[in-house]
Amino acid sequence: MGDIYMVTHKMVFHLQETRNIYYYEEQTGDPSDSEWQDICDEIRADYDSELKSAMCTDWKFYGIDYRKVSVAGLLSFSKTPTSGDLVGTSAADSTATQVALLVSVKGITTKPNRARTYLCGYGELNMVDSLWVSAARTGAEDFIDLQSALNSGGTHVLLRVAAQWNSSHTQVIAENNIAGSSSVASIVPATQRRRRIGVGI
Repeated sequence: MGDIYMVTHKMVFHLQETRNIYYYEEQTGDPSDSEWQDICDEIRADYDSELKSAMCTDWKFYGIDYRKVSVAGLLSFSKTPTSGDLVGTSAADSTATQVALLVSVKGITTKPNRARTYLCGYGELNMVDSLWVSAARTGAEDFIDLQSALNSGGTHVLLRVAAQWNSSHTQVIAENNIAGSSSVASIVPATQRRRRIGVGI
């Protein structure tokens, strides 16, 4: 297999740090430093086109961390968007901070073949009778579908995979391609996984 990268999206929602993690396999070599900047800007553009209008003004995306995880003990690196932070534009009151829109992807492969993303920061207008409206689910699915491949216009393309860590959680030991697999957004709200405020993230 090619080298596996962990790409972490960094956001703030009501002054609380939030993270979403995605795994990718390099196809033709490691992206350069400038390509990682392009990747960060690409992800910001995806949030801008698919999610920003649904997110409340107390939500923002402000960068990524990335690290090669197919080898143990390597450092993480960070990038911030060239255009700056992206802030939500929905004027509606926000949903509760523990509420998330869950989007799942399942590849037609052997295990590991599943990935889940918990999206938070939505305005209340995206829910009716405590369920996510169709437009919110469609936007979330479109966003996750865009995360199937990164740096598509560059030299070193990254394709999304489902990953399995070793027992000591020091490196990824198995992966399967889930790029291109359809995403499914749950109509029922999910609960974000969280840690105590002020104790890590």
